[in-house]
This record gives sequence, C-alpha cells and structure tokens, in this order.
Amino acid sequence: MNDTRPQSRFRSLYRQSLPGSRINEDEAGLHGSYAWIVDGATGLSGGRLTAGATDAAWLARTIGQKLGGVASSADVGEVFDWLETGVRDAFAEEAVQTADSEGHGPSACLGLLRVCARANGKLLLEGGFLGDVVALVPSANGVVRWTDERAKPFERRTLAALAPGGHEPGQIPEAVRRQILENREQLNRPEGYWVVHPTRPWAGRELRFETEAAPDEPIVLATDGFMRLVDVFGAYSDASLHARLAAGEGEDLMQELRELERSDPKAGVYPRVKIHDDATVLVIAAEPYG
Repeated sequence: MNDTRPQSRFRSLYRQSLPGSRINEDEAGLHGSYAWIVDGATGLSGGRLTAGATDAAWLARTIGQKLGGVASSADVGEVFDWLETGVRDAFAEEAVQTADSEGHGPSACLGLLRVCARANGKLLLEGGFLGDVVALVPSANGVVRWTDERAKPFERRTLAALAPGGHEPGQIPEAVRRQILENREQLNRPEGYWVVHPTRPWAGRELRFETEAAPDEPIVLATDGFMRLVDVFGAYSDASLHARLAAGEGEDLMQELRELERSDPKAGVYPRVKIHDDATVLVIAAEPYG
C-alpha cells in the first residue's frame, strides 16, 4: 500500500444524521483522505445476531470504526478488500450464529470517497459504491451523481407489493415482507445486487468512479433516506439540492424532509415502505496538505 503522491484530506462542512424511528442504522464519517456514508439494513429472520441496538446498527458502526483506522496509502479497492476481511472477522467474533445468520444477517450500502493529490497540483477524487447511497460531485458538466443502482429492479418489486392507498406507520405489509425476503435471496449473487455483508463476499463488486476535484468545492454524501427529497418527493434536483447544501442550508432541508413525510402519513401519495427513514448527509471539501 505504499503511495508516494502528496497527501490530501477531507474536511467537514456539515454533518447530520436523524433516525427514522427509534434506532439510527446510518453512519457517516471522514478520516484523512477518506470519507464514507453507510446505510444499514437489518435481516428479517426475526432474531438478533449481535449485541448492537439492531444488527444493522452494529454493522454500520463496525464499518465506521474500521474505516476510521484505514491506512492513508490504500486506494479504494484495497480498502474494500481490507474492510471485507475486517467485517467478516468482527461478525464471526461477535455474532450468535444461527441457521439464518448467513442468509438473513445484516447488510449495508456503502459509499467510500478518497482524495489524493496529483503531480500537476490537481486533486483526484475516487469513489467506490455498493448500494443506493449517493455522492453529489461537482464537475465541468454540473453536479454528477455517483451511486449503484443494481438494486433498483428489486426495489421496484417491493414498491409494487404495496397496497394502493398506503399502510399504517411502523407496519410492513405481509406481501412487502415476502418480497423483501425474496429480494434478499439475490443479495451478493451474480444476477442480484451487491452490498456489504458479514458472510457473503462483496469486495471487488463495487462500482468505481473518479474525477478531478477542485479544492474547497463542496461534495455531498447522503443515504437514500435523505435523497427522498429528490427521488421520492421530487422537491429538488441533484443540482438544486447540492446548491442548498453548499449554501449551508442542511438543517432547513432536514426539516423540510420530515414535513414532507408527515404530510403523507400512510405513504399513499408517495409510496415507500418506511414512512420515516433514517436520513444522513455529509458535506465535505477536499484540500491538499503536506
């Protein structure tokens, strides 16, 4: 993992994470040249496999803790390889193993960014994504979304299982539950979708991105719960959401998100499984140092 290029780092401009219900299963952080966003999902087997508040909360926290100690010389692919081993070993030590732990254990979407300085004095931004967490990245052609949409066909099946007119808050209709279980049989399978999982391999399956980054230009990382402002409610485009976050209006956006969710309390107008989802956003800027 040796790297002789001048080092660079991220600094935080804004960070917020609000639970959709009692327990927050999201995670976001930055450490030196790396920044990340995590969206955990607890398995539906009915039992708990870890000592965390939920298995997904345990997994998200474990990912964040390990990324907080990543070597500054590692590129994105090396970090994913290293993290897969670390998560697997941590789960093997922590978890109560059951017949369901392999198939229906926790999983997590992960977006990882790395910044490094090039010899020409410009900054290189690299990204690796598993699942529908999002980066909004400024480019010469406007704000570009980095994400992994391989789970979208499965998400559409889940939404199709929702009954017309919505459902009661805090309840998952049985047809939806069955569809989610069916979807998760394809988790980390060649014809399925890819996420972080403690027992099913995933390193090397991430989608990779890179671009040149301007120093001090805001970059956004967000979970799908926050991106509902664009993808569910249609209140913003990627560009207009990025502009408001860059202007320091994150708290107003969080409030607006919750008001939109409360205005549709049974998800009848804007179909979604969770009335209120965990919503996490991290706004960062890259800068050279050293």
